[in-house]
Amino acid sequence: MKREDISVRRAVVYFLVLLSGFAYACDDDNEDDLLESEVAFTNVELSGDNEVPAVTTSGSGSLTATYDRSTRILTYNFSWTLGNAADNTVGIHFHGPALATESAPVVIPIENHPTSYTGSVTGTTRALTQNEEEQLIDGKWYLNIHSTTYPNGELRGQLLRGEN
Repeated sequence: MKREDISVRRAVVYFLVLLSGFAYACDDDNEDDLLESEVAFTNVELSGDNEVPAVTTSGSGSLTATYDRSTRILTYNFSWTLGNAADNTVGIHFHGPALATESAPVVIPIENHPTSYTGSVTGTTRALTQNEEEQLIDGKWYLNIHSTTYPNGELRGQLLRGEN
């Protein structure tokens, strides 16, 4: 009987260890879900090569952004330099939905941006709709910087999910 008691105890301990491991794994998944509430878009390159059709410019820029699923707000920071120092920035917008090889209408304009040939902007968008959120997370939004030389867009960067 003592052997049976020991075997039962071992089985109970083994079961409890498995159960606690399962509970820990489920808890870990919840932490991953919390981390996924923020979606990062890092090191987005702004260039003329990304325009559709591509434009020839020595201008460049970069964008970093974070989308918060709980508030549905995109927080962004980007900087740029146009290819011609005598040029002006005439518009900056988030466009979508479009793949990197397509063009799309303006979704959210960036207001009160510098109009010189170089600048930087930090800001937030309005709350996105469910449809806009899905497009953004699916990589179907881009930032476009328009200039006097290239009024349809001189610098473009597709917002693709980066490392969180």
